[in-house]
Amino acid sequence: MINTYNESKLHATLKKLYALEYNGKTEIPIQNWICDIVYAEKKVIEIQTKNVSKLAKKTEDLLSNGFTVTIVHPVIISKTIETYSKKGIFLKKRKSPRTETIYSIFRDLTGIYHLLTKKNFTLEIIFIEITETRQQTDTPTQLINKSRRFLKNWIPLEKRLNSILKKKYFKNKEDYLSLIPPSLSESFSTPELSKAISMLPEITNLNKSSRMNAEKQARLLIWLYTHMNLLEECGKKGRSKLYKISK
Repeated sequence: MINTYNESKLHATLKKLYALEYNGKTEIPIQNWICDIVYAEKKVIEIQTKNVSKLAKKTEDLLSNGFTVTIVHPVIISKTIETYSKKGIFLKKRKSPRTETIYSIFRDLTGIYHLLTKKNFTLEIIFIEITETRQQTDTPTQLINKSRRFLKNWIPLEKRLNSILKKKYFKNKEDYLSLIPPSLSESFSTPELSKAISMLPEITNLNKSSRMNAEKQARLLIWLYTHMNLLEECGKKGRSKLYKISK
């Protein structure tokens, strides 16, 4: 059973906004789960700010019992960073150079690929601007979950929503296939997909780090789409496997 004990401020804000928009009720128990938002007749909205795959079992149970499920997942395309001292005194403010893109979502979907095109399921991607607050530390510090490869002199406090800029919905195979650049040939390799992604107008305007991150998602896209039966292998080009859209 999931509750609000460890709910982040960003998650709580999005949950409140969506509950108001759909006139829904929050934290509703259904079967063995607590659902973020329930509205109308058996319609559920789940807000998941990271690792959508954690909702696989919950989503599968709800769908199998006749519920319509929408998972709302944010992509951060603009982040302002505010740093504070240990005593809470404001120190500095800057805009992060890193930008996520729609291609940033694939790692979060690998554990839920078998549900993404199911009837009554929708993945709603929202592109947001946030402010992240940080607290300065005296020495390089590891996070509680020990996820840092390199220690840093700050710890994150919270993420605040500034605005929702746009939304994109994924309900069927065509929606997911729309992320394959139209410049590609009928069959293509992973390196060719990576290059085509880097040439998209929404990617070329990003800084080098963000562009490279988008390009790296090509391998994850192919893994996800082959497991979803959207792509299939169709030969080789040199040492690279070729893929095409499944019929």
